[in-house]
Amino acid sequence: MPNETVTHTILKAIGPLLEWVEDTVVREIPLTIHYNREEIATLLCSLSQTEELAFGFLLNEGFIQFPEDVYEIRHDPIDHLIWVEGKPCLLQKELMSKRFVSACCGKSRASFCFANDALMVKPLTSTLHISLQEAYDYVKFLEFHLPLFQATGGVHSGGVGSQGEALLTSYDIGRHNVFDKLSGSAFRTGLNLENHVIFFSGRVSSEILLKVAKMNVPILIARGAPTDLALSQATALNITVVGFAREQRLNIYTCPERISL
Repeated sequence: MPNETVTHTILKAIGPLLEWVEDTVVREIPLTIHYNREEIATLLCSLSQTEELAFGFLLNEGFIQFPEDVYEIRHDPIDHLIWVEGKPCLLQKELMSKRFVSACCGKSRASFCFANDALMVKPLTSTLHISLQEAYDYVKFLEFHLPLFQATGGVHSGGVGSQGEALLTSYDIGRHNVFDKLSGSAFRTGLNLENHVIFFSGRVSSEILLKVAKMNVPILIARGAPTDLALSQATALNITVVGFAREQRLNIYTCPERISL
């Protein structure tokens, strides 16, 4: 974990006793992303996989869709700046700031906060099924393969899996950044996520659910709790949401037919 943590001297209390100790703290940086010489966003993030984060953010916000949409990437790791040159996308930045609410067909309603979310997601048609044991395997991976979390307690983590194997992993101080890094990693390696599983250490909000929908992933397994809006969107978009996942227990909230004994 080079350069990803710093050491602070802190006063630690254990019962009635106080002592000065050295503590490991995760680093946080502001990463500014430019697209076609225009500043798009500044993301507060961890130091790892910053180029993947930039690709994932641009992909999930609709600036790029295919590898050939990216012409060049330049990265200044000292000042934490990334410039991406790519296919022109004239209206996307305007869409990012426009609030929008849409209703899906059928009994379920899905609300979208921003116009580009409504334009980019649609119900998934994946026929992927996994066993309950496979779901437990992903949870176990989260619990035992998190060195930065174990050192600092300060990051979220996640991964992309298939047939019980973790294919991609990421971690970050921000929940959203974890998904953008996974998306960017898949984008760079040419991995199609349609029949894969995402496992995640945090809770599932509507924004997280929409990240999963944009990645075309049919199953999300999370250690945390989902919100009601996330579950409404998951039902409308045909995404299986698993929450409160631990090594031998979990809750299946939506589309349970994808998890089999």
